[in-house]
Amino acid sequence: MKKTAPRILITTAYRHSPRDFYDAVGANFYRTPRFAFMRTVSTSLRFLKQNLPEIEIMEFPRWNEYVKKLAEGWDVVGFTFFQHDLAEVLEMVTQARKQGVKEIWAGGYGGLSEEAEEFADRIWYGYVEEKMSAEIFGRRLDRIVHPPIVIPVNIVWPPMLPYKKVGLLFTQRGCPFRCTFCQTPVHSPRPSRLPLESIEEVLAYYRKTGINELFILDETFYTFPSHSEKVLDLLAKYKFHWWVQSRADLTLEHIRSWTERGMVNVGFGVESVNDEILKKIGKRTNLDVMRAFREATRKHRIFTMAFYMIGYEEDTVESVLRDYKVLYDIGFDAHQLTVLTPYPKTPQWFEFKDRYGIFEKDYHKHDARFLIWNHPNITPAQMQFLSRVGMGYLNVPMRNYGAGIIRMVQKRIYQKGFKFLWDDLARPFLHSLAFNERRQILL
Repeated sequence: MKKTAPRILITTAYRHSPRDFYDAVGANFYRTPRFAFMRTVSTSLRFLKQNLPEIEIMEFPRWNEYVKKLAEGWDVVGFTFFQHDLAEVLEMVTQARKQGVKEIWAGGYGGLSEEAEEFADRIWYGYVEEKMSAEIFGRRLDRIVHPPIVIPVNIVWPPMLPYKKVGLLFTQRGCPFRCTFCQTPVHSPRPSRLPLESIEEVLAYYRKTGINELFILDETFYTFPSHSEKVLDLLAKYKFHWWVQSRADLTLEHIRSWTERGMVNVGFGVESVNDEILKKIGKRTNLDVMRAFREATRKHRIFTMAFYMIGYEEDTVESVLRDYKVLYDIGFDAHQLTVLTPYPKTPQWFEFKDRYGIFEKDYHKHDARFLIWNHPNITPAQMQFLSRVGMGYLNVPMRNYGAGIIRMVQKRIYQKGFKFLWDDLARPFLHSLAFNERRQILL
């Protein structure tokens, strides 16, 4: 007799209110006007649902929605989450056990935590569509299909107004680099390419539904140069404007080619303006590269988002304030500031846990915004002060990111003329009103 597949529900952490979605921009920009980059869907769950349609998923449900769903009866309830979601996930695990769920799974970066090892009957590491398909459903996937994943970009004046919907794209998943603070080398240490056929399918879908802007979510774009070149040709073929995350030196080397094929925005890790610290944490860059990179992006009218970290062992209040001035003088358009946070299973986690101790028990503060370990020179209150001062100093609407947006707009007007008003203002706004990105769509 053929074995019946288990009924599986996989969910994110629940949200506390209707608008309780993480805003990646709002976490770093206190002043308005600004954009709001809302995480209303889960990329990992969309990939699972696309490739394993038997699985039921819930993306940031309300508590009552989750409890109601549990009542339908499940053999397995799984959770994909981050460390700062643990408080909510532990509540959800308790409720699932209470309703008779026999097996609990954990995955995502939160699955690397000690708490997950305690509550989960099974932990899935990395990107697991193929492994889960073989082990649970007894079939081999021909290829990974890239699902449509769309998120809203709004404008906050206030009030918050819809602006456009942006398509998300993975060309590869995982990272070959070994930055000591990053969980990706533990979560998915062997990067793999998404099939070009799958990439073109989702690009065609985005274009068909009126989306003209993409955010490439690769940890480091161009890890596989020959594959990435073919992806770049597809992006040019479908005439997308696209944003990307990559290393500054890689972007600098290929900036002309990437810009000619639609790149408009690049995010990259500065992490520190101290060359010794950069070497210590495994970053393959230095200040000279950063300055050359900034000049090149300004010349090509590319918007720059610098990812910067404070709270290294060597840092003091005075040194962080001095470093802000160096960063300011380089002149990137926008800055994402985070506080050094030792995440489970990273080299920093093992080192800091033993050497300094991790004191913070409030999981919500394990989000790279708070000091959670015993820093030798800076108190938690001082770190909050430094974080707020840095965001206020480096992210001023018209002096910093406003000027970068103006450069991008000028470039598009030069390229499109009056067509810019329709392509980049009116049509995206109308599309954002009509398109519901929370609806699950399979290709």
